[in-house]
Amino acid sequence: MAPAPPAPVGVTEQAQEAVSRAYDNEETVLRSIDLMLTHGGLPPELRRQVVEDSLRGGGQARLAWPFQGMVQDVSAGVGAIEVPVLVLAGSHDKVDPPTVLADHLLPLIPTASLTVLKDTGHLSPLEVPDQVAAHIGAFVAQL
Repeated sequence: MAPAPPAPVGVTEQAQEAVSRAYDNEETVLRSIDLMLTHGGLPPELRRQVVEDSLRGGGQARLAWPFQGMVQDVSAGVGAIEVPVLVLAGSHDKVDPPTVLADHLLPLIPTASLTVLKDTGHLSPLEVPDQVAAHIGAFVAQL
């Protein structure tokens, strides 16, 4: 579900700094939701949930992704995946666009297929839960 590529793609110090500040307070989380994480926005109750969940994490946890996770290369390990894999990506995902996943993830996992979810960004389980459920259901049924 909206995975990151297994190796850094286009990560700059500026991007790391921006991501490290994205969850500092309610204002920055709301800005992240609107500018980077969603395509159509979220209803008030889900916006509140994302803000609360985002602010609940400790400082070290919030900094781990931009300064460690985003730059870590785990590509050697993903080639060992031998089970069927369904990669779901939002058509308007600005964080990890489908084209980046098609170019930098799928070639490394021979058992993977990519499905692009319509009219959604990075938070597709919150934006289009029916699409997510339908695609996962169809994938599991064909196993």
